[in-house]
Amino acid sequence: MTRLAIKKEVLRDLGIRSKNQCAFPGCDHLILNEKGEYIAELCHIEAAERGGPRFNTSQTNEERRSIENLIFLCHQHHKETDNEQIFTVDRLRQIKKDHEALPEVVFDHELLLKKIEMVYAEQNMISEILRKNHKTNPTENFKIVGPKLRSAWTPEQGRFYETQIDKSGSNFKYMMKDGWLHVEITLSDGTVAYYEVNAEGSVRNSKMPYPINEYRVEIPSPLVLSKEKVKSNIGSYAIKTTLKWSLGTVLEHYIGNVFVGADCGARCVVDHKARVIRVLDA
Repeated sequence: MTRLAIKKEVLRDLGIRSKNQCAFPGCDHLILNEKGEYIAELCHIEAAERGGPRFNTSQTNEERRSIENLIFLCHQHHKETDNEQIFTVDRLRQIKKDHEALPEVVFDHELLLKKIEMVYAEQNMISEILRKNHKTNPTENFKIVGPKLRSAWTPEQGRFYETQIDKSGSNFKYMMKDGWLHVEITLSDGTVAYYEVNAEGSVRNSKMPYPINEYRVEIPSPLVLSKEKVKSNIGSYAIKTTLKWSLGTVLEHYIGNVFVGADCGARCVVDHKARVIRVLDA
């Protein structure tokens, strides 16, 4: 099944209807912030591809990309509405209808359209690279184990926090929910990284702001005990690095020579500006 790109006129009309705000009831998260950064997600009510939430086999590809099947949500509520038992098709359609009935809001929807097109261009670029090197579509997500949360500080459950990372204008937003810290990092160029991290340092639902093939894994050579080529669950093969002193293992997944993801069973940090997944030595 081929997933069709969303038409430009549909994106423009949907942007206007969005009121520049997440459609989830009571959420005031912007889609395009005051700096012109696209900080939300365009979501399908009935999934665009088989295996996604509320996928409808009787829908056509045209119906899947129609304005009636699309809704803007913030990252948090996009993840929350993946629960098909609670958020049925009818419920999401009602949420969309109620939101679009709200009073009109004046904002730069043409800028929003340009930002969305930039995101699609990046996604299409990596998808094209992967299609040329492999017959199947590997998953876009991959797992990373990050630094453990400091036990001296735990965010209050359900409370939203926001801070500026540095003078460049990058923003760091986070909220603790059900034992997972939901983190959204908006970089100075408007791209967004998203993670959900628990107290053990495990990361789920990670979303990189740049095409994954632009990243690389960096492991300090004194930490390397051995390297070997093994099978990959998302690529054609993986390079497994075993670290010294029982620090863990790192799997780097490849399709041909293209990097497509990493499973880091060791502490690491991600430097998005440098496009580096850096394994820590302590």
